[in-house]
Amino acid sequence: MSSRRQFVTQSALLAFCSTLAHRTALATPDSAPGWSNWSGGQSCSNQALLYPQTEAELVSILKSTQGTVRAVGGGHSFSPLVPTRGTLISLEAMNGLISHDPKRLQATFHAGSRIAQVSSELSNVDQGLFNEADINVQSLAGALSTATHGTGRQLQCLSAYITAMKLITAEGDVLHCSRSEHAEVFQAARVSLGALGIVTEVTLQNRHSYALKEQIRVMPISEAMHYVDQNKDRFSHIEFMAFPFGDRAMVKTLAETQAPETPVTTPWIDENTLLEFAANTARKHPWSNSGLQHLLGMFVSDSTRVGPSWKIYPSTRAIRFNEMEYQLPAAVGMQACEEVMAAMRQHRLDVFFPLEFRYVAADDAWLSPFHDRDSVSISVHQYYRQDYHPIFAVIEPILRRHGGRPHWGKLNTLTGKDFQEIYPHWADFKRIQRQIDPHSRMLNRYLRQTFA
Repeated sequence: MSSRRQFVTQSALLAFCSTLAHRTALATPDSAPGWSNWSGGQSCSNQALLYPQTEAELVSILKSTQGTVRAVGGGHSFSPLVPTRGTLISLEAMNGLISHDPKRLQATFHAGSRIAQVSSELSNVDQGLFNEADINVQSLAGALSTATHGTGRQLQCLSAYITAMKLITAEGDVLHCSRSEHAEVFQAARVSLGALGIVTEVTLQNRHSYALKEQIRVMPISEAMHYVDQNKDRFSHIEFMAFPFGDRAMVKTLAETQAPETPVTTPWIDENTLLEFAANTARKHPWSNSGLQHLLGMFVSDSTRVGPSWKIYPSTRAIRFNEMEYQLPAAVGMQACEEVMAAMRQHRLDVFFPLEFRYVAADDAWLSPFHDRDSVSISVHQYYRQDYHPIFAVIEPILRRHGGRPHWGKLNTLTGKDFQEIYPHWADFKRIQRQIDPHSRMLNRYLRQTFA
């Protein structure tokens, strides 16, 4: 079946959330705006939401304000990293490519740039990100600060490709950080949760531009798991999304190619409307969940598309949800995935969204969930109009039992004591944080409790 004739496009079924929604409204310094994240699960009434136009303005704001200061990006984190009654600062106006090095294949961006902008502007200078997530509207600083990632056995999270960065502390001091300058701060700041200060510039190690061939294969879950396990080293990117109550899964692979770009086609039915209807129906009538998942599986066919990497990576998402995601040692990934799906069936969990399984390579950033170990990423989603607590309460213990570390931007119930046990450099990070921000201005309530 051609992509034009597909009843439900693969991009919608691989997604389930809108990368175009940014619920934070522009505000003037004297207003008292309300803020909420993309899903609506996190919100706050803050003193001000400020949009500095330059680094000098940002420094002035930090020096002239008091109390808690938090940076806000695209609003796509589900965890309570942003909410504060203090001051919110957005670097939305500080975006775009600053400079690039064609020999080293490095490029420096303003940290308020969105990932979509970064990858697009890199293509104009014959550079490309080594990897990219399928959501591309996060701010660059926000994505890096939470160790946002794509999929690939040999590919690391985005933070691992930082070569240098500029950090503005709560006191307005400017720190240039790299492996050779403020090296310990650099190790902490690559995945910092915004706890050290506000990142204004980032230099990334990239590669030459490249094209990708995306293939979607639909098959029973057991076959999908076997296929992914057997072919995880064959493709640069491989993942699957499983519908446990419909016994169907979509395997997505990406491979570099020299083939010509395929034309963009428009489906004859709006897939977002269809999927919103299905999710709402499953919410109101849980007994229909299995049938709906089977039905969707029947209407989705295998598909292929080719294009520049920055066009192939992202997926269109328009259905909101809340998410929990853990990174587990790669060796136990499939076993944990089977246990999660068995628990979902056993407890008859009222969830329509698929389970997502990906690979990520190890790195050395202190608070990276992939620190010193190759990992698999298992994600569980719940429709934003439904209570996610019953589902996450069943699934989280399984992921923790297998040595999982939660994604910093996703929901979890871990405490500082838990993080201290799973991160070898937890004490080092806390030491740097207290040195740079002795009055803890960059910590909201959640982070104060986490780093207590």
